[in-house]
Amino acid sequence: MIKIDRILVPTDFSRASLAGIRYALSLAKDHGAGLFVFHAISPEIMRDRAWEDYPHIGSEWAARFKPGALDEVVRNKAMDLVRFLDEMVEPELRQGIRITPLVRLGEVVDEIIAAAKETQCDLIVMTSRERSWLGRMVTSSLTQQVVRSAPCPVLSIQPWAQIRTDRGERVSIQELQLAV
Repeated sequence: MIKIDRILVPTDFSRASLAGIRYALSLAKDHGAGLFVFHAISPEIMRDRAWEDYPHIGSEWAARFKPGALDEVVRNKAMDLVRFLDEMVEPELRQGIRITPLVRLGEVVDEIIAAAKETQCDLIVMTSRERSWLGRMVTSSLTQQVVRSAPCPVLSIQPWAQIRTDRGERVSIQELQLAV
């Protein structure tokens, strides 16, 4: 029998990522597992924000922040993560599940892999995105990169996918909150 005690589900706070979160919540409830909801703040995102205090962030981006500034960024993002879950995921779906928010600074794929190892998760649930054929030819998706390096199985959820509920109904993953 497969034992799933810990599930990691990355999010970028998008509506599309809710499909993976809802699916992970359902699996966590079925298996009595804890859920780590994860968000990575990448250096590119930090640079793209063009913070007035840090106009010349280069490859040593983290070293240029004032002491404590990165901790504040992580704390704020963790509060955003909790708020996102409270606002976007129905309480009934979250009820009875140990949910731990995780926020880290760094390259997204590297941080997902590191978090999966550190939490000793048994499964990573990720929302996959529809990409053009050219996009697939030029670069691999974050999900593909995680699949290649993950220390555990990775379940890829497409936001448009349909699932079967315990009542035998087929519903869109986006409608999962209505079917549970």
